[in-house]
Amino acid sequence: MRYLEHGADAPDFFEVTAPSSRHRGPASYAELRRRGRAAPDGFERRTIHDLVGTARVLVHSTNVNPAYADPPSTSELDELKQLLELSGAPWVTEDLGVWLMSERHVYPHFMPLPLTAESLTVCIDNVMRIQGILERPFNAEFPPMTYVVGDMNAFEFFSRLCEATGCGMCVDVGHVLSYQLARGCSPTADFHKLPWEHVTEIHFAGGAIDLTGEGFFYQDDHGDREVVSVCFDLIDQVVESAPNLKAMALELFGARQPAAALRRLRFTRERKTVAAWLAGSEPAGEVLSVEHSRRHVKALSVAMYDLLHSDEPLSGQRLTEHGPEFLDAFATAERRRWDYDRRSRLMILGGSVTSYFPVSTGWLLRESGLSQEALFGLLIPSLDTGRPLDPDSVGDALHTVLAGLPRERLLHELLRCEIWMNRCPEDGPADREATFSMDLERAARGLDDPDAVLASFEQDVRLVGLGDGRFARRGTAPERPASPAPGTLPDPELPVCGTARCCSGD
Repeated sequence: MRYLEHGADAPDFFEVTAPSSRHRGPASYAELRRRGRAAPDGFERRTIHDLVGTARVLVHSTNVNPAYADPPSTSELDELKQLLELSGAPWVTEDLGVWLMSERHVYPHFMPLPLTAESLTVCIDNVMRIQGILERPFNAEFPPMTYVVGDMNAFEFFSRLCEATGCGMCVDVGHVLSYQLARGCSPTADFHKLPWEHVTEIHFAGGAIDLTGEGFFYQDDHGDREVVSVCFDLIDQVVESAPNLKAMALELFGARQPAAALRRLRFTRERKTVAAWLAGSEPAGEVLSVEHSRRHVKALSVAMYDLLHSDEPLSGQRLTEHGPEFLDAFATAERRRWDYDRRSRLMILGGSVTSYFPVSTGWLLRESGLSQEALFGLLIPSLDTGRPLDPDSVGDALHTVLAGLPRERLLHELLRCEIWMNRCPEDGPADREATFSMDLERAARGLDDPDAVLASFEQDVRLVGLGDGRFARRGTAPERPASPAPGTLPDPELPVCGTARCCSGD
C-alpha cells in the first residue's frame, strides 16, 4: 500500500504467487494456462511480465515450506530466485504453516505449525538457507491456526526465529485472530511478545467467525467476504507498534467484485493510524500540560479515597459530588461497552433507514466527505419519531441533512427520484409517471467510478412505473436496457431502464 500512488483507490503494488507443480487443484498450472481462463468481470488477468515495469511487485505463496522437516531444495530456490530477480521484489513472504509435504498433499489447507523447540530449530536452519541462496530478506508470515499444537507461545516462537535469522515478519491479522480464538484469548493478548522491530508487512482479507461449531472458529477467505471488524483493530495495533512496517496487502484470491475490493482499500487507507503511516507521520495525540495532569491525578486520587473509606454505599449522587472528571474516569470498561453498543446501533439503524435511498446516500457521503457514522449521527436525530419509519419520513430527514451541502440541488433531485420510486410499488401499477432532472441509473453506476462527477448526470428523464419494482423511460433510450422480471412483459413503447434498487435489493 505504501509504494506507489495511482489515485484514491488503486493499489500501490501487486502481490504475485510463484507457480509450483505442488499447487494442484482440479488441473495443473500448465493445463490452466493452455485453457486461457477468462478473468471474472471487472478483473484483468496479467502476468508478471505485464506487471514488471508498471507496478511494484511483491512475491508470496512460494514453492518452499520453511516449517517442514525437509530443507528446501536448491532447484526450488533457484526457480524462486529467478522470479524475484524478474519482479524486482525486495523480499519474499511465506506462511510458516505446514502446507507442503514431500510425503503428503496438503495445499491449500494448512496444518498448524507445531510450536515446539524442534520446529523452531528446523525453521531457523531453513530460513538461513533460504536467505543465503535467494540473497533477499525472508518474511515469515504468521500462519492460520484453528487449533494449537506444541507448548510454545506462537509470538515468542516468531520472536526467537527473527532474532536468530534476522528475517522479517508478516502479521496476517486474520491468522493471528484464528490463533487467539483457538487458545481462548482476546485478539491482542501477549502482543508484547511479538518481534515488533522485525515486522515489515501486514496481510488482511475477508473472513468470518463461525459461532455454531465447537467454540469460536475464524474462517479465512481471500474472496469477496467483508473483513471482520476486529481485524481492522488489529491493523491499528500493528501499525502503531511496528516501527519498520513497509507494506500492507489486501489478499483477494478468488474475488469477483473489484469495486468492493477497492472500497475496502479506501476504507483501510482512511483509518487514522493507516493514514498517518502512509503520510510518514505519527498519529496526532492529545498534548496535556503537566499542571493540568497534576490537578487531575490529585482530584481522582482524593475522590477514590473518599469513596472507598466511607460507611456510605456508592450511589449516583455520591459519584456526582466529585465532579465530571471523576465520573468520566469511573467504570471506564463499562463506558466502553456502552459506547460499543452505541456505535453498533447507530450503524445498524442508519444502514437500515438509508437502504431506501442507496444512490442518494452514496453521493451524499461522497459530496459531504462525512463518514457513515457521522452521517447517521446527523440523520437519526432528524427523524420524526411521531411518524412511521418509511421512505417518506426518512426522505424528509435526508432532505434536512442535505441543506447547505455542495451540489445540494442535485442531491435533492436524486433523493426526490428515489422517494418516488419507493412509492410506486405501494401505489399500484403502471400509470405513474414523473420527470426528473437527474439520471438516477447513470448516477448509480457512477458510484463505482472514483472520477465520476455528480453534475455529469444532470439530464431530464421521464420515468414510468411499470409495477413489480420495474421502471421505464419515456422518450429516451436507456444506455443499458435491463431484462423484465420473469413472467412479465414491459410496455413495448417504453424501454425498460432497470428496477428500483431500494425495493428489489439489486
